[in-house]
Amino acid sequence: MNHRELSAEIIQLTGGEENIIQAWHCITRLRFNVKDEKKVQLEQIKKLNGVLGAQFQNDQFQVVIGNNVAAVYAELEGQLKQDTSTEQDKQAPRSRGINAVLDTISGIFTPILPAIVGTGMLKGILALLVTLGLLHETSGEYQILSSIGNAAFYFLPFLLAVSSARKFKVNEYIALTLAGTLLYPTILDAFNANHLEPIRFLSLPVSIVNYTQSVIPIILGVWLLSYVYRWVDKVIPGPVKVIFTSMIVLVITVPVLLIAIGPLGTYIGTYLEMGTSWLFAHSGPLTGIILGGLMPLIVMTGMHYAFFPGTLQNLSKLGYDVLLLPINLVTNMSQAGAVMAVFLKTKNPNMKSIALSSGISALLGITEPALYGVTLKLKKPFYASLVGGAAGGGFITAVGLKCFGFAVPGLLSLPLYIDPKGGMSNLWYALIGVAISFVISFILTLMLKWDDSEPQPSVSLDPQPMEVKPETSPKENKLPVTVHSIEEKKGEVQSPLTGELVPLAELPDKTFADELTGKGIAIRPTEGKVTAPFDGIVTMVAKSKHAIMLQSMDGIDILIHVGLNTVSLKGKFFDVKVEAGQEVRLGDPLIEFDLESIKAAGLDIVSPVIVTNTPDYLDVVPVHVKGVISMNELLLVTVR
Repeated sequence: MNHRELSAEIIQLTGGEENIIQAWHCITRLRFNVKDEKKVQLEQIKKLNGVLGAQFQNDQFQVVIGNNVAAVYAELEGQLKQDTSTEQDKQAPRSRGINAVLDTISGIFTPILPAIVGTGMLKGILALLVTLGLLHETSGEYQILSSIGNAAFYFLPFLLAVSSARKFKVNEYIALTLAGTLLYPTILDAFNANHLEPIRFLSLPVSIVNYTQSVIPIILGVWLLSYVYRWVDKVIPGPVKVIFTSMIVLVITVPVLLIAIGPLGTYIGTYLEMGTSWLFAHSGPLTGIILGGLMPLIVMTGMHYAFFPGTLQNLSKLGYDVLLLPINLVTNMSQAGAVMAVFLKTKNPNMKSIALSSGISALLGITEPALYGVTLKLKKPFYASLVGGAAGGGFITAVGLKCFGFAVPGLLSLPLYIDPKGGMSNLWYALIGVAISFVISFILTLMLKWDDSEPQPSVSLDPQPMEVKPETSPKENKLPVTVHSIEEKKGEVQSPLTGELVPLAELPDKTFADELTGKGIAIRPTEGKVTAPFDGIVTMVAKSKHAIMLQSMDGIDILIHVGLNTVSLKGKFFDVKVEAGQEVRLGDPLIEFDLESIKAAGLDIVSPVIVTNTPDYLDVVPVHVKGVISMNELLLVTVR
């Protein structure tokens, strides 16, 4: 399923466009606020090809996509015409308590992650280049690159103004103007000149505060702005709204922000910073062990967003973070260790492939594919990863590991652990913490016993069975085929493809999975050739060349459908060798296709082989349900 089709399916199964109030995404998940949770078909969304998991958390509906989330969201955003009218807001369910707080924090901070992660990584690379002597701090190159690296944090109120305005549903440009007043030279110049005597506005003091890199004041200010704007907009007559609404809103909001909300937000940020320092001063290792062991669960529930204000506050005021980013680094490495152990130990080829790809993602800091695709499925590797994370968390908090920039916590973020003031001890602490978490979870996963086998379907046709033994060599996972009685006839269909067998029930396409078009089996081809499965006649060739139908001499109607949703290619990458009405013999070439190009187009190449006149038979039975099958080997048996 390509990104466009996947996003369309997600919208439909989420209750349609009319049920979606707001949609956004983080590094691995699509996130939705919906009107009616009952309209969301959760289990169907989980089964979509390209979806790793789906859940309701903190009054959000979350769909775990993994590394392709940005591409899927781009398609989804284009298909949604979101209505944010007041009437819709009245119909929307309201979050309460902690759920409301987490939903708000998530909605505000998630959209700005690309900017702060990108600039944070640049700061880490600059620190590495300076440490290696490849770049000097007085050079023009360093000064320009450093200004890029610092820009997102210095002007953080502007970024937060936009994301807060979207979350609180108020005009973004007025919110930006609000941020501009916080960073206006009148206040900044007074602060830099140590002019601490407050400015007076209507005899009320305006505190001189440095709002660069601040977090909480602008969020609280935009929240206030949203209420003031709605009130003023109702009062001002329509013909003069454009002229007076924004002016009145700013004249009311800005003084309140500068006199009361801004200083309050600054104090909250200061106490968050002090609270973090106190926590680590009094129970550092214990805090690290608890958070390191529980962080995967915290991330799964979305609770990690509660740490974001404190993390950004610490980075802006102290220049480093000692909580969220270092803990996430070691817990991500513990996930990587567990899935890499699964990759080495498993005999299941599908799980081995998933473990390798998700293990690489986890090493780079993206753990949802590892969590939902491997460790949670197998359970014991997940427990091993919790132990590894706790061990690494205890170590890094005991030594006081610091992260000097914001980035996705993976191996590529290690340069952010180089202390700008000099010395390499902090980086060594990070490397040791990473090694502890990875090695412990890796070894524990290898030692524990876990089951990665896939359930094998059973075949049962009748109380009076007779075994049919196909004239092929015995294979692993072969199931006996039974027929109704000695007098009944069986028809045979040979395999038109070479590849891995996949039961229809495992396909993401419900039409095939629910056997709506008939019984059969699917094949994931390893070469781009389709041949005739019997002697017969071609009854139909699709205009898009991706499917063909044939009828055997004894009346079996077969559909061979190359790939899923390959109709979208409109014949590209396919070369049909026959035409409707043409007689064919077993093994004659029917279609040739470019296997790699179809995969590169983002389409699933698994190919159903269906007996379309299944109701004419007592049953249609696959000879094998797992393993690899060769072209022209017995595939299906029909029973009359």
